[in-house]
Amino acid sequence: MKKKIVFSIDTLLVGGIEKVLIELLKNISKRRYDVTLLIGYKMDELEKLKNEIPKEVKIKYILEENIYTDGKKKKAMGTLDKLGKIFFESTSFVRKIFFKKRLLEYIKDAETVVDFDMTLASYAKDIDKNIITFCHFSPKNYNRGIKRRQERHGKKLAAYDRIIVISEDMKKEAEEMYPFLSEKLVTIYNSFNIDELLRKSNESIDESDKNLMAKKYILSIGRLEETQKDFTTLIKAYKSVSQKIEEKLYIIGDGRHRENLEELIDELDLKEKVILLGFRKNPYPWIKNASFFVHSSKFEGLPTVLIEASILGKAIISTDCPTGPREILLNGEIGILTKVGDLDGLGKAIENMGQNEELKSRYSILAKEKSKRFSSEEVVKKVEMII
Repeated sequence: MKKKIVFSIDTLLVGGIEKVLIELLKNISKRRYDVTLLIGYKMDELEKLKNEIPKEVKIKYILEENIYTDGKKKKAMGTLDKLGKIFFESTSFVRKIFFKKRLLEYIKDAETVVDFDMTLASYAKDIDKNIITFCHFSPKNYNRGIKRRQERHGKKLAAYDRIIVISEDMKKEAEEMYPFLSEKLVTIYNSFNIDELLRKSNESIDESDKNLMAKKYILSIGRLEETQKDFTTLIKAYKSVSQKIEEKLYIIGDGRHRENLEELIDELDLKEKVILLGFRKNPYPWIKNASFFVHSSKFEGLPTVLIEASILGKAIISTDCPTGPREILLNGEIGILTKVGDLDGLGKAIENMGQNEELKSRYSILAKEKSKRFSSEEVVKKVEMII
């Protein structure tokens, strides 16, 4: 009889965490496990990655009713007004009651529950199963760094049997903050199907995209969410050197701060040079054809896009944010690291990469060579051992 495993995630949007989860679901042994994906909130048209979930994986939603999901959808799209926010927050107690009741019902036959984004932390103590969680963000920056919230979160994490962190830097941070969790912490990198990623990078694209790709461009990818991603600094840094390099700046992603970024682009007179491409189901041809890749986050866990850019042999510039970029770029050996929020430093790095073909070529070769450590086969073996 197959072992019953439930993976859970709060919402299935378009982000690095969702992509890593789907990659893991694709590679976990279907012979050994009966797998269910439990999604906290049904997000309908926002679930653009849903059709990539393997057909063998059963999908269930905890909350599907509009009264529970409307506020969540609007918040994700950046359209939740003040009245809507008040209503959404005032009904949180009721939502939690229904959420917990349905959660416990849906997992009653499972042997292991894998909380993929730590959103079951409030209920973990009530789950009488082997329960594992993944931590995808820098612990020091989680909950906006508010100490009281972090202490409360640490106590909740103690209910898990294992806590998987996705970089060694994250593990060090967690051990410093929560020494009582040390024995539960395990480092496992995000997994990538390298052959599949290379295949997708060669897929055909439509004519309008081909016309854009015909131009030289720098690429950045991420949710348009300025509390974390900081495209504001990237756009300003690009403005400072835009007359010195040939490349335009393309940004793939959607999010609640798109309008703010469009206003900034207008204000800096960059409409012809900075292009917000929106969501792209297959971003890999864009990565493959970019001159180089830039990442400007304030904090991360182990940024998926940097590993994908490495696999596709791109020279990379990244902020040295907690956590992940330094580990991926091997302390700056295979890419350029700049300080978080350092407009001048990021601008100089972009100028240097744009003008120096030899530097770009060297980083490109090294990045591809060192990316093999993120292959799915090795990562999935480690996850299955814990399950």
